[in-house]
Amino acid sequence: MRDAHSAVDAEVAGAATRAGFSELKPGHHIVLRNLGENGARPSEMAAAAGVTRQAITKVVDDLERRGVVRREPDPVDGRGVIVRYTERGLEGLAVARRRMAAMEADFAARLGPDRWSEVRIALEILFPDNPKSPHPH
Repeated sequence: MRDAHSAVDAEVAGAATRAGFSELKPGHHIVLRNLGENGARPSEMAAAAGVTRQAITKVVDDLERRGVVRREPDPVDGRGVIVRYTERGLEGLAVARRRMAAMEADFAARLGPDRWSEVRIALEILFPDNPKSPHPH
């Protein structure tokens, strides 16, 4: 599992670098994987990543300096913030998603679509987007 995770990360990072996003570093993943297109509160990202809010804040600070994310006032909690992608950040997200889609197509071609579908379903059950939910569907 560790090797698969490392291989996928390396492929996505390589695609980002080739597309001109060399400012994205491995440590940024704790925010980028947990941000979502509509943004998120730092506390939500920290809970999803299993790290402290302070760790998320440090990475958000760095990504904000690099022009990938921005902070906006939280409309629900005037004291809080929502972290959102900038236009550049959304472009980087699109690069990552395209590379992931190409990798999945390759996996399906190598395993066969039915077998890949079974693997993907199993992985989604074992590693749901929301760890509190036993099933992603």
